[in-house]
Order: sequence, then structure tokens, then C-alpha cells
Amino acid sequence: MITLTMNGVEVSVEEGSTLLEAAQFLGFPIPTLCHMDGLSAYGACRLCVVEVGNGNGSRLVTSCTYPVQQGLVVRTASSRVVRARKMVVELLLASCPQSKTIQDLAAASDVHQQRFRQEHEDCILCGRCVRMCSEQMMAKAIGFRGRGQERSIGTPFDSGSEVCRLCGGCMYV
Repeated sequence: MITLTMNGVEVSVEEGSTLLEAAQFLGFPIPTLCHMDGLSAYGACRLCVVEVGNGNGSRLVTSCTYPVQQGLVVRTASSRVVRARKMVVELLLASCPQSKTIQDLAAASDVHQQRFRQEHEDCILCGRCVRMCSEQMMAKAIGFRGRGQERSIGTPFDSGSEVCRLCGGCMYV
């Protein structure tokens, strides 16, 4: 067992778990978007950020990918964390304003407007569909391609995939 301090409470959690798993087990709510049980942690959406450390040495980390460590000090809802999450929600809202999931996150985060240029995308590149295809369906029919603003998800060379089983797992997630 690992002993750490989460939100001022000293707790013991299983070794090998992540901060997100520990927080969920202890009842501390942390919003997520790209995280899904049964898939590997990716940390793409950045909604699950928490603050670790004390004073000037503290930093924001993604709780879904950060392993618990002995003596770690974690804050899941500090003012710094709340500001960072609101910024992420604003960016997501600018990217996909029509998404009901993102609208719900915005409402829960008290974000009523965003300061960024509207893009009207269908995908936030969270990677859930790619990980589902690879890890659960064992097909690897789709993946990331390109970099930066050109990054997208699709089949290699935009051609029909011979390994796609048409299972719909990518659409489900």
C-alpha cells in the first residue's frame, strides 16, 4: 500500500494505481473525457489535471497517467486546477460547440462562453476510438496521422481498411 495526501487527507491506496483511480476510489470527483475503463491511459484531453507537490515545486499533471507515489501531496480542486480545467473546457467548446458531452462539461465547470475562435470540428482527437480499435478489437484499422493542425484520425493512406471488421467500436466510444 502507498500512503499519500489527497486534498489534505492522508490515505492509503494500492501500489500501481493512478491518481485518477485513487481519487475515484476515495470519492473525489475528477472530470475526464479521453479516459475510459478498459482502455490504456492517454491523457490527451487534459481535463483530469491535478496539482502535485507543494509551493513553487507544485505542478499540474494528468491524473489518469500519473502513478501514485509514497508521500505525494495531491490537490484535485485547487484554484490552479479549476482555472486549468476551465481553460481546457473553453478550448474544447471552441473546437466542438455542438457536442452534448462538451456542453455538459462546460455547464458543470461554470463555463458559459469561450474566448476562442469557433471551429465546429467533429473530433477533439482524444484517441478513444483509436485505442478501442487497437486494444479491444485487436484490429488497428484506424490511427492518428499527421502532426499539429494537420493531425487527424483515419485509415492509413485514406484507403479502405482490410482489417476493419465494421464492428462499430470506434463509433460507440
